[in-house]
This record gives sequence, C-alpha cells and structure tokens, in this order.
Amino acid sequence: LGVAVAVLAVLLCPVRLTVLAPGELVPANPATIRAPLDGVIADFAVRPNQVVAAGQPLFSFDQAPIGSRLDVAREGLSTAQAEYRQAAQMMLNDPRAKAQLATLLGRIAEKQAQASFLEGQAQRSRVLAPQAGIALFDDPSEWIGRPVQTGERILQVASATDVEIEAWVPIGDAIPLAEQAPLHLYLASAPLTPLTGTLRYMSHRATARPDGSYAYRVRAKLDSVAGQRIGLKGTAKLGGQRVPLVYWMLRRPLASVRQFIAL
Repeated sequence: LGVAVAVLAVLLCPVRLTVLAPGELVPANPATIRAPLDGVIADFAVRPNQVVAAGQPLFSFDQAPIGSRLDVAREGLSTAQAEYRQAAQMMLNDPRAKAQLATLLGRIAEKQAQASFLEGQAQRSRVLAPQAGIALFDDPSEWIGRPVQTGERILQVASATDVEIEAWVPIGDAIPLAEQAPLHLYLASAPLTPLTGTLRYMSHRATARPDGSYAYRVRAKLDSVAGQRIGLKGTAKLGGQRVPLVYWMLRRPLASVRQFIAL
C-alpha cells in the first residue's frame, strides 16, 4: 500500500508540459526587397551574406527594353511639342488652327506622362538597399537572366543583431501556450548551449510546410543577443502549463488511441 501511494504521488507530481519542434534563427525585422517592375535581372552588385550599407546598389534589371521604350516616349514628346509650336505659328494666319491647340496640349501631357513613368521605371530598375545589414538570398546565378514579375521577392536585408527564433509546432503537438511562454532553442551546431527566449506569438492557423505537413508558426524573442548567424537550425523546446506527470507521459499515446478508435 505504501508503494502504491508513493507511485500515485509521483504520477500526480506537477511538471511543465513541453513539446519539441524544429526551430531556426531568423531575422526579426528584415527589409524584403521585391521586384519593382516586370523584367529580366541583369546582374547583382552584392554577394550572398554580404554586409551592405543603406543606399548601396543590390541588383539591376536589363536596361535595353526600358531604354528603348524611354527613347520612343521622348521622341513622341518631341514630336508633339513640335506640332504644337507649328500650330501656334499657324494660328497667327489661320484662326481655325486655334481649335487644334487644346488637342495638341493634351497629347503633349500624355507623352510627358509616359516619359516620366518610364524614367521612374529606369530609376527603379537599379535597386538600392533601404537599410544597412546582411544581404540574404540564394545563388545569384539562379537569378541572372531570369524574368521576374512585379512584387516577386528577390532577397532580404537584415541586421545581424536583430535575430529571433522561429519554430514550427506540428498539429499533434499544438499545446496551449501562455503569453511570453519560455522557449529554448538547441542549435545543431551548439547543442550544449541552448538559446533562451520568450514567446511572441503563435499562429492560429496551420501552414503547409515544404515536406507536405502542416504546422503552426511560432516566433519568440531572444532574451539576449545570440551571437549566432542567421539561418542556423536546431530543435526548439516550448514550455506550456503544468500538468500531472501521468498526463505528460500518456498524452501522445492517448492521442494516438483516440485517433485510432475515432473518438
């Protein structure tokens, strides 16, 4: 009887419910650089993981299509301006030419708007870094010569010290997490020195992962500067509420049995 009471006391001992999930160090507030126009990327001015300064050139688009359209627009503007001057001179001798001036002014405004738009496109075709940080992107050779659409993500510029933890909790391990719940990240490169953080948010909806599974995204703020580079992966340990030890031991088996018997 004493042994049974002792075993029961141990099984009812409260422990913190924890789950494991794949984790990674990611930039907390990166500047995402997207394609400002439709075109073909000509070259990159930076290398992957290179430190860049604000305003430094990152990459540029092929200038030939933009330059040709801009030349045509400027030529059309010059022609419209010449026609307007000619009509203004003819108005001195022929009052009927005055009726054409409004039409020609409208054409000049149209050509001017086209030329201004293409000049802006030419300026946007040379993309600059909006802030200082590290350029995060894949092999440049995969982008050069590749057509991209407006809004397509090309790279990110992130600060080396502005880092946080991202984890993906499987659907079967989605336990209730309190606000600012503790989190530990055990990096594969340094498993004996975990990084500690506090929960910032957990998504309400599961997201499809590259391997076909669904998981909840978790973001956690580091308690101190990590000193580790962005992109390192490991295992995140998330702590939930306290539960009896017997529940901690039987949670996964009970969930499997429940799914098997469809209850």
